Amino acid sequence: MWKVLKFLGPYQIAVYMALFFTLVELGVELFQPFLMAKIIDDGIMAGDLSVVMTWGGVMIGMSLIAFASGLLNSFYAAHASQSTGYDLRSALFNKVQSFSFANFSQFPTSSLITRMTNDVTLLQNAMFMGLRIMLRAPLLVIGSVIMALIVNVKLALILVVAVPLLITFLVFMMSKAGRIFRSVQNKLDGVNSVMQENLAGIRLIKAFLRRKHEGKRFNKASGELRDRTIKALRLVELAMPVILLIMNVSIMAVLWFGSFEVSAGGASVGEVVAIVNYTTRMTMALSVFSMIVMFFSRAKASSARVVDVLEADVDLTDTKESSESVRITDGNIVFDSVSFAILIQR
Repeated sequence: MWKVLKFLGPYQIAVYMALFFTLVELGVELFQPFLMAKIIDDGIMAGDLSVVMTWGGVMIGMSLIAFASGLLNSFYAAHASQSTGYDLRSALFNKVQSFSFANFSQFPTSSLITRMTNDVTLLQNAMFMGLRIMLRAPLLVIGSVIMALIVNVKLALILVVAVPLLITFLVFMMSKAGRIFRSVQNKLDGVNSVMQENLAGIRLIKAFLRRKHEGKRFNKASGELRDRTIKALRLVELAMPVILLIMNVSIMAVLWFGSFEVSAGGASVGEVVAIVNYTTRMTMALSVFSMIVMFFSRAKASSARVVDVLEADVDLTDTKESSESVRITDGNIVFDSVSFAILIQR
């Protein structure tokens, strides 16, 4: 994966700008529950409307900043990912142009087409997701835990216990899904191979009435791709119920122990609301992880396939002399003493 990410080098400014606006958007999102706690404790509970209006206006202004940051982040992330995808396709095409016949035996035409189109598109989408969401989600989780500890240490300990469990589970899911998605791409190669052979030999297939036979071949390859994809998606979708279960239990625990802390004077209502808000934001961020796991796992498999082509050893290279020796010159074709006859067979 790191070898593919090197193609982001020429677009470092766009990457840094996308990351900057991600941090701005993230900072606003993390600070809002803190302001909400202040509005509840110092404004609503104290009956001071001026505090509510003042800090409410601040929250609205910060929301507008976050909105603008999100738009700019999407712009720079799209620019970096699309440009990198263009460079990857160009590098793959140039590499394929230098292949010998032995290399084409190693990489069938259908596989090369899949790697230059589907695999590059998956990497392109993963880069966009990485700059837009993939980095934001873990930072939001870590930032929410830190802010919750600042608000109330006792109640935040519930999140300190729940988050490591979820991260361990997600890392396990990602490593297992990566292997399955690599086999999915291989099955996609098989489908493309059958389609290419069928379209290239369509005249022979029609002439020898092999339509049913070719249909069975395609259905078999397509069915294997379907079954492998379903297996991979089922594994990824398993992450969502586990995440929701653990985080909802955490919210219930915060409300349960928070009620006792409020009664004992160890916490205020605003602090409990703020921590529940942080937990809810963490739940939303972790829920995105199921989609992130799928994108990253497929991108990891695709990057390995792309790197295989880029790092393939070419056993036959064109030298400077050989390229100069082949020259196309102007010439003429002369027909001299040529006759034609009609042969009638009986």
